[in-house]
Amino acid sequence: MIARGLLAAATAIVLAGGLASCATTKEEFMRPQEAQQQAVEILEGTMLASGATNWVPDRKGLTIPQECVLNGQSGVTFGHGAYTTTLGPDPLADAQRVADYWGTLGIKSRIVTDPVPRVFGEGGPVNAISFSTAPTYAISVGGPCVPGNPYDFYDQTPTPRPWP
Repeated sequence: MIARGLLAAATAIVLAGGLASCATTKEEFMRPQEAQQQAVEILEGTMLASGATNWVPDRKGLTIPQECVLNGQSGVTFGHGAYTTTLGPDPLADAQRVADYWGTLGIKSRIVTDPVPRVFGEGGPVNAISFSTAPTYAISVGGPCVPGNPYDFYDQTPTPRPWP
């Protein structure tokens, strides 16, 4: 009986060690549609955080699927963006609000102020993201790479989202 207990404990330790060595990311389990929606939500959240209004989404609000590589396999990532000519009175404060918002999402960001305030970010729910304050306010989102085929999304033309 004791031998069975020791064998079970040893097996559990080996299995736990084996599982711990198989590192995976949440992107490996994310469906392309979820990654696409996430890119849209991050864009919308960044627009709100900036304090600017009258945003015009790129491509009538549609994301652009692009090919990427995830763990040696072909994958899909979704890009998105928007701009506005309605600039805030304090671009540096707007850039700081954007950086703070991204921080809540787990995006590591840095603010560059020369020649104009800009924010660059990476990690968390994006591959890369940027916010610029000149000549217009502009946002560019590059979503994570997830399993999928970008060509499955080229022929889809969903109804554009209504934008604030």
